[in-house]
Amino acid sequence: MKNLVNNSFKSLLLTMSFMVTLLFFIPPSTFSQEENCLSKLKKAQELFDSGLIEEIPSMLEECLKDGFNKEQNIQAYHLLIQVYLFDYNQKKAENTMLELLSLYPEYEVYSNDPIEFINLFNQFKTIPKFSISINPGISISDISLLERFSTGNLNNLKSEYRPDGINIGVRLSFEKYFTSKAWFTIGAAYSYSGYKVTENMNFDRELLTFSEKMQYVYIPHYFNYSFIQYKRISPYILAGGQFGYLIKSTGEIDKKSLVENTNSSISSDITKSRYAVNYSVIAGIGIRYKIPTGYLRANVYYTLGLTDYIKETSRFSDSESLFNYHIDDNIKLNFFNFTLGYSYIFYKTSKKTLTEDSNLP
Repeated sequence: MKNLVNNSFKSLLLTMSFMVTLLFFIPPSTFSQEENCLSKLKKAQELFDSGLIEEIPSMLEECLKDGFNKEQNIQAYHLLIQVYLFDYNQKKAENTMLELLSLYPEYEVYSNDPIEFINLFNQFKTIPKFSISINPGISISDISLLERFSTGNLNNLKSEYRPDGINIGVRLSFEKYFTSKAWFTIGAAYSYSGYKVTENMNFDRELLTFSEKMQYVYIPHYFNYSFIQYKRISPYILAGGQFGYLIKSTGEIDKKSLVENTNSSISSDITKSRYAVNYSVIAGIGIRYKIPTGYLRANVYYTLGLTDYIKETSRFSDSESLFNYHIDDNIKLNFFNFTLGYSYIFYKTSKKTLTEDSNLP
């Protein structure tokens, strides 16, 4: 108990020492500047309420550069725009509104804002220009069997391809927006995936299981379109394709006797017997939820392989596999995919054209 008290006391002393040291290295001018700017903002608001606007721009100019926090900065810009509108200085009002929306592109007006302020706000458009995102996820293999090969009788062969567990992956993406509802995605992804196939061999006396684990890098590229929006939520569809490059593939053959209680297994690097490059098409749906600075996303999509996976010239070249009664079938790789992600948006703010202005309500 005594040691516990001593340790707690030491921790308290260390924490207090750190805080005192931190305060020592923070210049006192930092606090005084913040207090000074806050008082200027309050004073500027009082002057505006009294109809005295001449001194307000020069009073807030320095603090707008480096003296306000986010909320105070927005309040200062809001006040300045009203000052310029009140003073019939349309050019400065427009430039200040452009600065406000460039710094805070998700800024929204309030219903009780002056009508002149709202009208000026509506003369600008702020649209997503591009975004970057990270998307971890999982996938499940869905192999397309094109042609069977076996050391046994093909007519009696009962083999079945199935997923070898849940696969994992991650994707970094770049999204280019054409409108707020339509955008193009291109990315770089890594995936660790696999499948397995079982078949009865040697007159149903043995069960052979072949499993394969693959490490892939992908370049997905697809179009997205959001067809409806409800408050912060908007579903969308996606379609496109992806290039894949096989980094490494490992195969394992497991033989289990159905007569005796014995089994054996071997594993080997089989990368050279696979085509390194393949291409797949992508189709799916997604949903995104708007949060400050970006979106939270969830995608469900299917990748359909268009190219062969097994090299024809390598099918009978592996003597170890032949000795263990396994020959690769002709297959293509397909996957069900699910990803979760976050996208950080970069906006572009500009004044609307005359045509766009004429469409304002």
